[in-house]
Amino acid sequence: MSDDGEQAPPRNAVLAASTAGLGIVLRSLAPALEQVTLQQYRILVLLVTRGPMRASDLATELGLLPSGITRMVDRLVRADFVEKRTSRHSGREVVVTALPSATLLVEDVLARRDAEFRAVLRRMPPEDRALVDRAAAAFTRASTAEPLTDAELLLAVTNGR
Repeated sequence: MSDDGEQAPPRNAVLAASTAGLGIVLRSLAPALEQVTLQQYRILVLLVTRGPMRASDLATELGLLPSGITRMVDRLVRADFVEKRTSRHSGREVVVTALPSATLLVEDVLARRDAEFRAVLRRMPPEDRALVDRAAAAFTRASTAEPLTDAELLLAVTNGR
């Protein structure tokens, strides 16, 4: 029991499950991180899930300085993951667009992650899968009171992904 009389959550089980989930996420990301850095991957997720963006908006969304975004975008251009062009609305704005190679990279990460989670769930009896589903939904509802931008970008769950 906690100090306020409520029953303490099953901390060890939750931590173990989060560690297992993090392992799945890291394994799904590993091949992508051989090609891009984690920050570059976050840029690609934004561009793939939201479409073309101004470089200044990317910087704001990721909490980075414009000069940092410029360097990362230039590297992604050289690696053929994105293209950048001057905005039609303002000659001073740069718009960055994901190329098909970026979409393939992000989709590969998502497919790997999905396959691993599905494999874990298939190994459970149906009643356990139902419990996990309900518990995960409750956990998500409770945790989304605060923005989860970093996690959403890392996991490519923006815009309902």
